[in-house]
Amino acid sequence: MTGKVRHYIFILLFLPVLAGLPELKAQTQTSASGIVKDSITGEVLSFVSVLFLNSTTGVMTDDQGTFSLRNSQGNTQLVFSSLGYHTKTVVLKAGERNDGLEILLAPTSFQIQEVYVKPTRQKYSRRNNPAVELIKKVIEHKTDNRIEAKDEYQAETYDKLSFAFDDFNPDPKKNKLLNKLQFIKNYIDTSEFNGKPILIVSVRETLADVYYRKSPRTQKTFIKARRHSGIDNTLDEGGITSNLEEIFRGVDIFDNNINILLNRFVSPLSSLLATTYYQYYIMDTLDVAGDRCVDLAFVPVNSQSYGFTGRLYVTLDGHYSVKKVVLNVPYDINLNFVSKLRIEQEFERAPDSTWMLHTEKTYINFGITKKGQQLYASHFRSYNNYRFSIENPDSIFQQLGNVHQLAEATSRPDSFWVSHRHIPIKEKEDALNDLLKELRKVPAFNVMIGTAEILISSYIKSGKRNVSKFDFGPMNTTISGNKIEGFRFRVGGMTTANLNPHLFANGYAAYGLNDRKWKYNATLTYAFNKKAYHTKEPPANNLSFIQEYDLYSLGENFLYTSKDNLFVAWKVGEPLTKMSYIRKTMLQYEKEWANGLSVKTWMQNQTDEPTGTLRYTYQDPEGELIRKNDLTTSELGMQFRFAPGERAYSSRRGKDSPFNLSKDAPVFKLSHQMGLDNVLGGEVNYHHTELSAEKRIWLSSFGHIDAQLKAGKVWNEVPFPLLIIPNTNQSVTIQPEAFHMMRALEFVTDQYVSFNATYYLKGWILNRIPGIRVLRLREVVSFNGIYGDLSRKNNPAYNSNLFIFPEETGTLGNTPYMEASIGLENILKILRIDYYRRLTYLDHPNIKKSGIRIALRFTF
Repeated sequence: MTGKVRHYIFILLFLPVLAGLPELKAQTQTSASGIVKDSITGEVLSFVSVLFLNSTTGVMTDDQGTFSLRNSQGNTQLVFSSLGYHTKTVVLKAGERNDGLEILLAPTSFQIQEVYVKPTRQKYSRRNNPAVELIKKVIEHKTDNRIEAKDEYQAETYDKLSFAFDDFNPDPKKNKLLNKLQFIKNYIDTSEFNGKPILIVSVRETLADVYYRKSPRTQKTFIKARRHSGIDNTLDEGGITSNLEEIFRGVDIFDNNINILLNRFVSPLSSLLATTYYQYYIMDTLDVAGDRCVDLAFVPVNSQSYGFTGRLYVTLDGHYSVKKVVLNVPYDINLNFVSKLRIEQEFERAPDSTWMLHTEKTYINFGITKKGQQLYASHFRSYNNYRFSIENPDSIFQQLGNVHQLAEATSRPDSFWVSHRHIPIKEKEDALNDLLKELRKVPAFNVMIGTAEILISSYIKSGKRNVSKFDFGPMNTTISGNKIEGFRFRVGGMTTANLNPHLFANGYAAYGLNDRKWKYNATLTYAFNKKAYHTKEPPANNLSFIQEYDLYSLGENFLYTSKDNLFVAWKVGEPLTKMSYIRKTMLQYEKEWANGLSVKTWMQNQTDEPTGTLRYTYQDPEGELIRKNDLTTSELGMQFRFAPGERAYSSRRGKDSPFNLSKDAPVFKLSHQMGLDNVLGGEVNYHHTELSAEKRIWLSSFGHIDAQLKAGKVWNEVPFPLLIIPNTNQSVTIQPEAFHMMRALEFVTDQYVSFNATYYLKGWILNRIPGIRVLRLREVVSFNGIYGDLSRKNNPAYNSNLFIFPEETGTLGNTPYMEASIGLENILKILRIDYYRRLTYLDHPNIKKSGIRIALRFTF
């Protein structure tokens, strides 16, 4: 399970209780309400005439495209008409409420400069097309027209993100649980998107100052106020807020790619792809808030690709500025869980003719299935108080990090929000706290919230979040197993800031039925920064003491999950029997800064006792084999990590958590370990250096590549447990940074370079194959390789002082080890299946040349 699914869990949890149910019937009147849209772009249409046929009863749609009317004369046909669109007649259900109607009007032909444009019938041509010539002019001038052309500016931004259950109409007669929730009808609101009834369940607000400098290009955000209310308030663990900010990033129409929903959509103003990726149509000339504009419609050539349908309103003043933009996703786009999406941006002209983004509105309908309960998201962002000179810019731009939050940001009173919001909050949004008080009186609601907290955090709290002093977990490690231990049972937990905001304890105890040994981990951490709940809250400034005794497998290191995770315990191939009992004592200090730099230092004493089929054996001068029962090392280590531009992330597993959705920042790591001989029983003197770089590389709407390059070297003579052992994966699940077709301990080396890359094509090929594209499958290919060497000083064939290699363990030769995979993801929207193939060292004994691996992967 990836982090994105956590944002939808509460949809499923509330589905049995808070379901959208059939409409309530009226007794004598026929009524109708809904929204009117352009059938091509999905843009809402204002001032459309809505009239009961053969009557005088009618209305005009408002500026949001919505309408509502009724009659008691028996009329059941509604007529929709507007200049530039074909008239449409809709038959209603007599004597009933016809709510939530979505009326799509088809545009008629327009004659612009003696060129007829018929978007739905005429064969499209880029040559001699005035629409194409116009968009080229807009792209040519976009650098000058965007506000980033200014040397510097500052502005105040207000951000509001709300979630609601869409098309919500609870009927206690259909759901007995709702008999106790009849108060909900007092909190029903109307969607700005489709005019349907909604129940708002979460609202997040942010007020910040934004500062921009052109050279060197820098942007700083200072959050002055932040507020969150809703049923998910207690669920905000694992960096949900950070992930939502990543999902709902602000749109820059002038960029070549638009980043939203963790995808890259080709911008209709892309300097690279616009005219080949989109078809453009001049629809009309009209007045937009006092500026004469050309209405330019666009649609993607392939409707399943990551593009938009929509409208650009371009000024006719010769500057080709964008006054307004409307973006929609095509109906059959290969985008999961999103049934509808619309983005609206409006720009204002400053006195010096600079165009500035004024408001941005995003509306999205989410759903696990099309017929199930839908979640409605409304995101509003506005900019005020633009200024093109910054007082004391050095005091702003010299601060580390791009985002800063004032200490008092989360404690602002209601009076502050009333006077500082750019727009008033809606009545039903402001009533969320009252709704929550009512819901908390219902036991079933509290049970579902508690269940959601366990699923999201993997921990069971000993009380409510604001009082729990100890959390049990993680729960997904309770039962696992291996060849040595058999079934393994584990129980653990951690203290919280409610017990002490600086001092924390966490750990676990585990027991194997076969080896009948207790294992444990006990960690005591002092956080120099006061924490709100757990130790991994940024910025880290922690000193930890760790005592551990547990069983590990050489050559298998799970970097992004626990080795006790139930899913990784499912192995393939020969069972692992070369294992060690590790007893470790460590003192560790970790510090991170706002600019993405962090440092970790440690002192460690470790005793390694081989078990199973693993032996530590060496040959004495007389040629006799001597078995050593254990190996003790004392070590000093340091690691530098630098991730410029990385978003702050709060999770119990830290920023390297697999649930962290912010993956665009490059990550560089440099570490060095030094072994100390004759210190606290240490037996080996060594130096070990590792260097790595990783980056997500976006290829516009054609997917992305996750790539990593690593190198390392052991500088001294050491026994093989201290050499570099490539990380392998023997589980059936796909694991990052691991070789899936390599046996554990198949190779050892003392210097190496490795490369890992996975390319997610996002359906780039399959979306173009008729019959296949309806399945909405997406392609994945990967390549893993390592090239290394073992010097003579670390090869027991040349050095009798070393441990003899285990059976079937060898060295990398002149040929690198390589493997590749090809797979499909988005199977039933949740499953990824890869076929892995080993490419080199095919003559080694007891290997698997190919295999199938699977993973749960939830993506948009």
